[in-house]
Amino acid sequence: MLKTKTAMPAVRSNSVHRSRLLQKMDAGLQCRLTALYAPAGYGKTTLLSQWAHQYGGSTVWLSLDEMDNDLIRFWRYIVFTLSESGFAELSERMEPAMKATSHTSIFTFIDSLLNELAATTQPLAIILDDYHVISDETIHNSLAYFLEYLPSHVHLYIASRNTLPFSTVKWNVRHEVCHIEAGQFLFSYQETDSFYRQVHDLPLTETQIEQLVKSTEGWIAGLQLAAISLVNTENHDQFFAGFTGSHRNISEYLFHEVIMRLPEEERSFLLKTSVLARMDAHVCQALTSLPQCQQMLTRLHRQNIFLIPLDDYGTWYRYHHLFADFLLSQLEQTAPGEARKLHRLASESYAERGMMDEAIEHAIAAADYTLAASFLAQHIPVLLQRGEFSSFLRTLDSIPDHANHFSPLFRLIYVFLLVACGFTDRAELALTQLEQSAASLEDSTEHQQFLSGLFFVRANLVFATGDFESWIASSSQLSGELPESPLFYHFNYNTTEPFIRRTRFGLKGMLSDQTEAVGKHFSSILEAHGWKDSLINLYTIQALAEGLYEENRLEESLDHLQRVRLVALQKQIPGLLVPYALTSAKHKLVEGNFVAARKIISETRETVTSWGGSYWLNPLQAFLAHIAIQEGDIALAKTELSKLPPSILNQPSIQRELEVLTYVRLLLAQQQEQEALRILTILKPSSIREELLISQVDIAILQALAHQQCGNKKEALAFLHEALLIGGNNCYVRSFLDEGTAMSHLLHDYQLRLKKRSQQPGPSVPAAYVNQLLSLFPKKMEKRKAPLIEPLTGKEMIILSMLAEGASNKMIADELGNTLGTVKVYLHRIYGKLGVTNRTQALLKAQEISLLENSPVD
Repeated sequence: MLKTKTAMPAVRSNSVHRSRLLQKMDAGLQCRLTALYAPAGYGKTTLLSQWAHQYGGSTVWLSLDEMDNDLIRFWRYIVFTLSESGFAELSERMEPAMKATSHTSIFTFIDSLLNELAATTQPLAIILDDYHVISDETIHNSLAYFLEYLPSHVHLYIASRNTLPFSTVKWNVRHEVCHIEAGQFLFSYQETDSFYRQVHDLPLTETQIEQLVKSTEGWIAGLQLAAISLVNTENHDQFFAGFTGSHRNISEYLFHEVIMRLPEEERSFLLKTSVLARMDAHVCQALTSLPQCQQMLTRLHRQNIFLIPLDDYGTWYRYHHLFADFLLSQLEQTAPGEARKLHRLASESYAERGMMDEAIEHAIAAADYTLAASFLAQHIPVLLQRGEFSSFLRTLDSIPDHANHFSPLFRLIYVFLLVACGFTDRAELALTQLEQSAASLEDSTEHQQFLSGLFFVRANLVFATGDFESWIASSSQLSGELPESPLFYHFNYNTTEPFIRRTRFGLKGMLSDQTEAVGKHFSSILEAHGWKDSLINLYTIQALAEGLYEENRLEESLDHLQRVRLVALQKQIPGLLVPYALTSAKHKLVEGNFVAARKIISETRETVTSWGGSYWLNPLQAFLAHIAIQEGDIALAKTELSKLPPSILNQPSIQRELEVLTYVRLLLAQQQEQEALRILTILKPSSIREELLISQVDIAILQALAHQQCGNKKEALAFLHEALLIGGNNCYVRSFLDEGTAMSHLLHDYQLRLKKRSQQPGPSVPAAYVNQLLSLFPKKMEKRKAPLIEPLTGKEMIILSMLAEGASNKMIADELGNTLGTVKVYLHRIYGKLGVTNRTQALLKAQEISLLENSPVD
């Protein structure tokens, strides 16, 4: 990450104080968005930096460039600039959410970021400069979403040469947008006079000031150019005589005046370094061969030669965009073809320092595609790891005639990026061409590795398109084993999720006979061609194991887990080991073996800790709390959850669903149903937006149980219906069975409702599915909760039994010879000991902890 992009530009001490515009900027603190629109040279950046330096709240700054047209890169820089400006460890906390964008939408990431921002109360201004360079539609949409849900104490300031490419109408209607347009940037007569007196010590006459304002129309870049020329001109009258024309003519005329009055060494330096988007002394020396480049940069900046510092140390600079354009045109006129040589020198200089993004960019600008391909080859692992696939693909697309500059491996990566970015039609065409060309290659180790890569990329395309038949047909033409592809064999599909079924690779929870058959056939083909221990195969097997567990096919699930176990440990892949351990622990919970379940999780924690995988410790820690809840040890569950970072539970996110839903279960165990429902309501929209079926079912089930616990039978059955609709279409079983007695009672009530209503409005749940689920519950649910802190007395047990038989308060009073008031006192005591508030909850709790031997009451 380039810190120069997040450094706030310095403000000169003698700059003109533009109070009217600064007041407009202050007014933006009452809005969610302040938009600054004006062409180049109007002073947008200067105004932003002036205001930011005097603003009393927190300010973060991001200077955008063409390379930021990548959705992941754009938001990674937003997080980075926040981290650099007071949001400690935000990058570390947000990195898992960023990685999760490989299988979730960017909006889920933005939700997490908004939660982080909402957790603070200090006013914050986020400044995005040069937004006009952003053309990616997905970035525009994501920023509009970010704005829509921006916390009230956070304000976004955007500077652009053009109006914003997303609609601001609804915010305009609500007076939540402050606009500062080109006309407002123009210098008035008074500001122009102050500018020449304060900044340049040029006391001009009224007539001269009026002529400058009239000729430039208050355009600050023109006024600045005029000032530089006037400082170096003895005859001011002669200067003003030639000062006429349009903005464009004035700028070209004045730039030329500035350049021509400089010493040859400085003029040559400016022209040669004009190819650089940003520069320091090191790269300048590579282009100019001058030994004192740092002194040159410092001197030019002091002379106000349109050189903008990018940090507080005077190390990195850039030219004003207008000046850079002028210098480049002058370079092309005076030395045609020289720019390419300079770009090549810049590329090599950056590469020497490991600044490969810049090295690649300049190599392409130099049209030295062989050099660019060489640098790209060195940088492939980093580029893939960053996940900035759109940016990577755009870089490759900028290199013409791939076949001549790219190795077969590179062309494979290109197709892989097409798949990852959703260009499946282009990927199919390019992959078909590669497969045809592979037939003409000589047999060698490299050829076999290329075939392995083809095999892998075709498999990825299959998952993107669902065209399994064509992949099976093409793979049947391969003979024998294929070697490990160095890049693809160990490609990691899971860097964030505790269960593979939650990922796009795991079809986000979709289960069917067809998906199972495809998964098994897919794995068999991989193994037949030597990819038995590849990560793509192991993830396939783990996904199958999780699906078989959900379908309650426990023995088959265990068989698949056994195939994963040894290799997962050997490969040191937390994204495989953690799902394996959690699924194995779930099996132990089904057996009622809490000790074994805890041992699996604890040992996995130790292993992951030794690998340095801190992110993965949180779901494992949460599952220890889940085990404690299943045992009924609420105190232990609270202790285990308290070891999680507070932000996980305070800022619910679908990316931390396992941890958050464990907390919800703890809240339900403590009779804090309303807080549990509040959290579930926050999570639910994200699960629907991401089409996470597994999450939608889990959330709906917990909503049903929470309402059941509150005595809201109608709402409980409605949410259960929601869960059953998805579950029935996807063979879900364990999601219901693992909830124990409470779910058994609720399903029983749902079954009765089905019998009473032959026709229901909306989609229906097959009675056979409900009957199947009920038949799988143990006839007598094992005790899973801790004994009561204060046991019920004999008389209280009698009253509880009568409640179970449906006796009213009056019937109990008559039977026991007590007054109605005495019975109410007894009931109050019973409710208190059980930790409930009404009769229905008391009976459910009694069944749950085996206080009553009777079957559920209809």
